[in-house]
Amino acid sequence: MNFRDRLFRLATAVVCALLCSLLAIAPAVADDAEDEDAQEAEEAEQQQGERPDPPLRRNVYDAGSWSVGIDGLFSRTSTRVEFLDDQGQATDTTRFLRIDPWATVGIFDRFHVGAIVGFVSRRVAQDDATPSGENAMAVQPMAQYYLRVTSRLSVYGQLAPGMYFGRSERTIPSEDDEDESLDEEQTSTLGFVISTGLGINYRLSEGLQLRFGLTFNGLWGRESVDSLNQTLSSSTTNMGTNAGLRYTF
Repeated sequence: MNFRDRLFRLATAVVCALLCSLLAIAPAVADDAEDEDAQEAEEAEQQQGERPDPPLRRNVYDAGSWSVGIDGLFSRTSTRVEFLDDQGQATDTTRFLRIDPWATVGIFDRFHVGAIVGFVSRRVAQDDATPSGENAMAVQPMAQYYLRVTSRLSVYGQLAPGMYFGRSERTIPSEDDEDESLDEEQTSTLGFVISTGLGINYRLSEGLQLRFGLTFNGLWGRESVDSLNQTLSSSTTNMGTNAGLRYTF
């Protein structure tokens, strides 16, 4: 056997030995790789589960941002009304309801101005008669200021003075002196209204927010009884909780 044959056989033996070694350790290496992949996948799932909510990119309190909203308030309060023929005044514990759609625009960062066009309903006491209801429309310019606490939570304050006008009913004596019956007459109401509020604004998404707070409402006005050519005063003050929604474009 010459030198070349011996060298060839030696190389063949070495190659076979290496192949056998690789075949022996390949399953172990594959198992280790699978274990590492499973561990990495488990860690990724844990990190994804612990990942905080994605940041809110839109700043809903910036100048130039437009918002629309609606607030609601229902409570029991007191109303002071003047009786016919200078018979004094009466105070009645009454229901009070407000539904207020509104819109604002930011003129400075965190400071917004706009208007409320809302619905006001209250019960009005009467002398010797069943209390009547008054329904009115309120038109109020409004200013809002927002103080950011976190990326989702802020505190707001607002002020909205304006006017209200509507209709109510008055129970009045019959024009016939011998007739003791009472007549129902529609009257017109007009007055000044002011609303102030303080509350929290929580962001549910990029544009949608939930509002909740305390609101003071004050109404001071006149009620005209046309058939008697008489005008009666009335007033209502109220402190209650309100809730609503705000959406910023």
